[in-house]
Amino acid sequence: MNHPFRELRVYSPAPIANDIALPSCARNVVLPSPLPLGAWEQFTLMRAHGGNDLLFCPSYVIPILARCPTFLIHHGSYEGYPQAFSWWDLNKARIAYSMSANRATVVCTVSEHSKREMVRFYGMKPEQINVVPEGVDTRIFRPAQNLQSLTKWRVKTFGSDTPYIVYVGKPVERRNLSALIRAFGLIKKKKRFPHKLLIVGSDLAGASPFRQVIATESLTNEVVILGYVNYQEMPLVYNSADLLIYPSSYEGFGMPVLEAMACGTPAIALNNTAFPEFAAGVAHLLEDAEVPTLHQGIEAVLSDPELRQRMSEEGPKRAARYDWRIITQKYLDLMLPIVNSGRTDKVGLRSTRPVTNGHCD
Repeated sequence: MNHPFRELRVYSPAPIANDIALPSCARNVVLPSPLPLGAWEQFTLMRAHGGNDLLFCPSYVIPILARCPTFLIHHGSYEGYPQAFSWWDLNKARIAYSMSANRATVVCTVSEHSKREMVRFYGMKPEQINVVPEGVDTRIFRPAQNLQSLTKWRVKTFGSDTPYIVYVGKPVERRNLSALIRAFGLIKKKKRFPHKLLIVGSDLAGASPFRQVIATESLTNEVVILGYVNYQEMPLVYNSADLLIYPSSYEGFGMPVLEAMACGTPAIALNNTAFPEFAAGVAHLLEDAEVPTLHQGIEAVLSDPELRQRMSEEGPKRAARYDWRIITQKYLDLMLPIVNSGRTDKVGLRSTRPVTNGHCD
């Protein structure tokens, strides 16, 4: 995309992965340090970047003592859903996030829900916070034209051309994965649908409570677990599925739902936090993540061909509003006043962890 910057520097404590292609105007600046990541971004990064160029921080925190203009993106979750985090993580995040949000030159968040949470927890004024939603690359995430490739992917994954329901994301309890597995177990007991449940996003260790639920529900042969899937392969995951279900109790946005919609895959989420803002009227939104509710929601979508067809048609249309090129332009529009003030003609993008593919969220 066109932008006014002569140079983009992507900072990281170690080289970014070789399969991450940077544009010609960008370069990876590696800043090795023995400091832990939190200290790295507060001291090593701040010292290297200097006091003039814009620093773009897409993950909650800026260097608190930064002299340069800073652009912060916040997603929410710690303060709004404290039961998911330890006392230490919660309070550490609350201090760092609140200070960063109140000191940044420009503050963005990804939904009106997250904006309300920042006003609530950080004491910020609503007019201080810009809302720019998450995006999706509709050149990659789109309905598949080659149906044979979908059959081939299912055969590779399951050993046969088996229909499936998919969950995509980190397996954490605030996304109600245990309840989803139990709801799926009820469906299999009725023997109405031949589907398997595919969990994509992270390997589940042998002692994982989710694996224990799978075993307790006698679903070892019905639930398939994949680790991280390459970004380029993710459209196959969505397009090959009959349904995505993402029953999260708290999200700043909810990327898998948008990506599934872009692929024309029917999606189920909950009618909470940010989901109604971008998925209402397209995804099937449930009132809670209780086992009976999830069970009924899955059956309602799988048993209604007309509903699935409508969701398949409306999903890509809705997702087109969130194409990354549109979203990126919104970010540029917020950066340009800083640039035009004469303070900077460069932008730094900081990364405190290795850049990876897949859905780590």
